[in-house]
Amino acid sequence: MAVVKVKKSIKSFSKPTGTEYSSDRPIYVEKRPPCSDTCPNGEQVREFLQYIAQAQDYGRTYEEALEGAFYIIAQTNPLPSTTGRVCPHPCESRCNRKDKDSAVNINACEMFIGDFALKHKLPLKKLDETYDAKVAIIGSGPSGLSCAYHLARRGVKVTIFEKEEKPGGLLYYGIPNFRLPKEIVNAEIQRIVDLGVEIKCSKTLGKDLDIEELKKEFDCIYLAVGAYKPEKPRLENIDSIKGVYSGLEFLYRFANGEKLDIGKDVVVVGADTAADAAMISKRWGANVTFAYRRTVPDKETFDKKASREALDAYEEGITFQFATVPVELVSENGKLTGVKFQKIKVGAKDERGHAAQVENVGEPFLVKADTFIYSVGQKPNYTGLEKILGQTEGFIKINDNYQVEGQDKVFAGGDVVGPRLMYVTTAIGHGFAAAANIIEHITGKKIIEQDTRKVIESDKMHLDLYETKPRHERTFREPNERVKDFEPFMNALSMEEFIEETKRCMSCGLCFDCGNCFTYCSHGAVKKLPKGQHYEFHLETCDGCMKCFENCPCGYIEKM
Repeated sequence: MAVVKVKKSIKSFSKPTGTEYSSDRPIYVEKRPPCSDTCPNGEQVREFLQYIAQAQDYGRTYEEALEGAFYIIAQTNPLPSTTGRVCPHPCESRCNRKDKDSAVNINACEMFIGDFALKHKLPLKKLDETYDAKVAIIGSGPSGLSCAYHLARRGVKVTIFEKEEKPGGLLYYGIPNFRLPKEIVNAEIQRIVDLGVEIKCSKTLGKDLDIEELKKEFDCIYLAVGAYKPEKPRLENIDSIKGVYSGLEFLYRFANGEKLDIGKDVVVVGADTAADAAMISKRWGANVTFAYRRTVPDKETFDKKASREALDAYEEGITFQFATVPVELVSENGKLTGVKFQKIKVGAKDERGHAAQVENVGEPFLVKADTFIYSVGQKPNYTGLEKILGQTEGFIKINDNYQVEGQDKVFAGGDVVGPRLMYVTTAIGHGFAAAANIIEHITGKKIIEQDTRKVIESDKMHLDLYETKPRHERTFREPNERVKDFEPFMNALSMEEFIEETKRCMSCGLCFDCGNCFTYCSHGAVKKLPKGQHYEFHLETCDGCMKCFENCPCGYIEKM
């Protein structure tokens, strides 16, 4: 349930008697907030925040408001407790509030709502739609789960085939428990299963499944197989030296309960996955060195520009070597003993987000190592898909409808379509879009309409009319304590902090009943409507003074 849209009423107007006349006239026009425009999954951020912020104005308890907010999020995202923990929240980078004081903590609010829904066992709901169709989904990561959810809630029969013993893909096997608890992943998946989605685990393409047979049995197939094949640094003997792991292999074996013999000294190379591997190694008692490709001149810059994962590792006391790349693995009798590194000058990023190495700085240096963990990129594994793809390398090519090129019934999304690895939220968005296109392909019915609303930026608002309000941050367990276990270390906002944070949302582009237009109009041209319908203009009495426009904080009023 979203904030009720304004009822518009624009009547013909003439020059009011006895007033100074202006040709300007106001009009209410809803805009799209930049947070939703930036969200890879198109979440209705303003709507779910305002549903909480305006709860008391509409006679809702906060528990009722939280439930309503969850179902607003669930219109696009069935995994809010997950994304509230692992999404890097690009929505906040365009929050208009940052031009006033600081961005709304959207990610923390999403986590709070998602956790509330799990605690109160709120189910996902089906829609009043039923399509007589069967769809197979290959892969139960975020993209596959999202596609399954959006199909199942519309009555489509969905079967997910997963190669691993447990569903979740990257969410289960690629993100450690201290960052994303397994019980959260399992509970959010169970809600999707409760909609009628069948998940068959330990089913591998090319071994247990034949893609051509699936095409005969199902109306459509969605490939959400991810990109789990690690790219390797160009280091001699990397495949033969004992003590070398890819980051994904390391996290996978950790998720399966293995305690690897990593020795005393561990070196990791990469970014987010490498950071998680470094933190696991630290908890296993190793001295860890993190070779970080980026240049970081000072701690303040690192705090602002580093990923959450890298910052967590830094705060836990892991030794960082900035602007550093490996150049040689050193071994004795086939066992790793050290890694030679080279300091570099870093250039601009390429299209895949990798910073270019401009030149070497100084001489190579040796770091003692019993274990070397690398995470420098991933690519898809096409085993079992050769018949329909005609390729064994690169990313799957799809059209604007998420259909695989040259295939009528096969769609694809998530990391497998590249050209670079995605946010979890982006993969979820792909699943939603693919589900919509699959339904349209089968039935001819369009279930997603293009959003044509203009995006409102801060320069079209009146930020001076908002009070300054400090941002509420989540707290973290102290680094020296959390390194002793594998328990989650990020704490949720308190209920009071959460409510206050939702009230920092400025409702960009949509009336929130501040009443300024009504108060400042001296000619009775603004009429109050019943609760939730806001206001309407009666332009026959308007003299065009535009005080309503000048005092509308959120930019909902435009000049005609």
